[in-house]
Amino acid sequence: MDDENKDNVLLKCIGLCLLSFISFWCQSVVTEERLVPALNVIADHWGIPDDIAGATLMASGASSPELLCTLISLFVTHSSLGLGTIVGSEIFNLLIICAGSVYASKVHDIPHEKYGSRFL
Repeated sequence: MDDENKDNVLLKCIGLCLLSFISFWCQSVVTEERLVPALNVIADHWGIPDDIAGATLMASGASSPELLCTLISLFVTHSSLGLGTIVGSEIFNLLIICAGSVYASKVHDIPHEKYGSRFL
């Protein structure tokens, strides 16, 4: 590669990193200012406790774009890629995220009022 191509690759990498940072920042702002207050209104209206609302409504709100893209992929373009995406994502969410949250806790216990101090 000559020097000009190396410079172009470096500029593209810097541009993609900057674009990724801006994209994640915008997503965090929208989530903090729009999604969380909307979920609080829904949870208050239906009388859902904060813990349950965070676990269910926030998860459904976070997975909705992926589900919509998969449905479009499955029914509009007739691609089988969507089914594998949903199944793989669900396996990852159930196994890795749940296990990681228990592992990241300081006491490695899940306290529960009904079952005592050591639930798991």
